[in-house]
Amino acid sequence: IEVLKGGGPADTRELSLLLAARMLVLAGITGSEDDALARVRRALDSGEGVETFRRIIAHQGGDPRVVDDYSRLPSARDEARIAAPRAGFVTLESELVGRAAVALGAGRTRLEDTVDHAVGIEILAPQGTRVSAGDAVMLVRYRNAGRLAAAQPLLEQALSISETPPPARPLVVERIVHG
Repeated sequence: IEVLKGGGPADTRELSLLLAARMLVLAGITGSEDDALARVRRALDSGEGVETFRRIIAHQGGDPRVVDDYSRLPSARDEARIAAPRAGFVTLESELVGRAAVALGAGRTRLEDTVDHAVGIEILAPQGTRVSAGDAVMLVRYRNAGRLAAAQPLLEQALSISETPPPARPLVVERIVHG
């Protein structure tokens, strides 16, 4: 939502722009990546993107007021923090964070599973952040202590702290081009 409003983290904004532009090209709306990026930027800068999102929410039976009032979003009251065990630089293994989110109920392992939209994991110290021992790296919102007990070891395993920053990685690792 913050990206649609013109803000949000720079990497999230850039990735969102690249993905949206790629979708325009793949849909045949434009044949040029540059033109597609320009269109996406205009939609965000003009506010068209966030207005379209409001309409999508309303069409799906949701409350479009969540775009301006985040307190309308579901949020579990119970919270746990995953802290840095020592000082250094954060590295996170995203697959384990994703598996922990599923364990909390934020995703499905089977089609018939119910998703709990109020639970989840907020990354407080992203990859490469320098932290001190005890600093909160992740905030876990949960409803069920048993689910937290299943997620917590995965999150602790996903977190590693090193003495040097992890190597910089490109925002887009690979592009698959169809013929």
